[in-house]
Amino acid sequence: MGQVLNGGTHTMNLDAQETLTDLRAVLRAAAPHSDPADIELAAFWLIQAELLGLPEFGIRMLARDLERLEEVESASAPAAPTRIDDAAIVSVDATGVLGVVALASAVRHAARNVTAHGLAIVGIRGAGGLGILGLAARALATRGAVALLAAQSPATVAPWGGQAAAIGTNPLAVGVPRADAPPLVVDYATSTLTLAAVREARGAGVSLPEGSAVDAAGEPTTDPAAAAALLPAGLVGSLTGLVVELLAGVAVGGRVTDPAAPSSRGAVLIAFDPARAGGADIAQGTAALDREWRGAGGHLPARFDALASNPADLPDAIRVSEEAASWLRARTSEAPGT
Repeated sequence: MGQVLNGGTHTMNLDAQETLTDLRAVLRAAAPHSDPADIELAAFWLIQAELLGLPEFGIRMLARDLERLEEVESASAPAAPTRIDDAAIVSVDATGVLGVVALASAVRHAARNVTAHGLAIVGIRGAGGLGILGLAARALATRGAVALLAAQSPATVAPWGGQAAAIGTNPLAVGVPRADAPPLVVDYATSTLTLAAVREARGAGVSLPEGSAVDAAGEPTTDPAAAAALLPAGLVGSLTGLVVELLAGVAVGGRVTDPAAPSSRGAVLIAFDPARAGGADIAQGTAALDREWRGAGGHLPARFDALASNPADLPDAIRVSEEAASWLRARTSEAPGT
């Protein structure tokens, strides 16, 4: 069985290109039938997650998803290669593949079909850890598309005013081209906290923020070990989470209703050519909205703006936990051809 990483306070610098090579080797070993382009993009996203300071969506997520695949294989479930046909709307069963590789395959399909048809919709079901949706939205927006991604996950969040979990943290991301700047990316969870934040708090032995979770009795708690349900980000966050559950769960077959079935995630990717939808100059329009929003005192997310769009432009080193670095070295040594 694989090792699930719980994080750690000690970090170290790793050579970025060497780490990227190691991640590619691990991904190829775990997804030998996947398109090489999907492996390249998935490895790049894992590196970017570390650079964003979101390690729960980087090497740690990869370790967790490899553990999931081992459980799938032990249950003799059929593998599900991420081959997607050329239809404008398709469904992907990601049960037997790494979630981040399945998402990379969906992005590649979407980019191709936005060019061919002007529109692409991909439903993903049975997925493990998909990673940071904003990176996928950014990859499509860099190519001139408008992209919306939403992901549903097992029930961990209570409805607004509720006391028991009914939906997942259900993140939503949008990427839009922007003139003279990187794509504008909006990426957020619809709950007050993500599961990654709860795992980090539990591993670090720190409390959750007040008003972010309830225990099994429905009482407020700040103990990450006692949290039975997270709370939504207000009424609007709760309703947005419900919308994501409908789109990325119910509508694409991602929502698991059988309590005996393994937990998984569903996702939906919608991408289109803005010019064909009437947005003749989407990049300039986005830039103008950017200026007006900021001029009115608004805040725009900017954490993706400093990221390289090409693996060759990564910084020399990345900082990761010693535990994650040790795990990656061990897993790379087991990969064929290394």
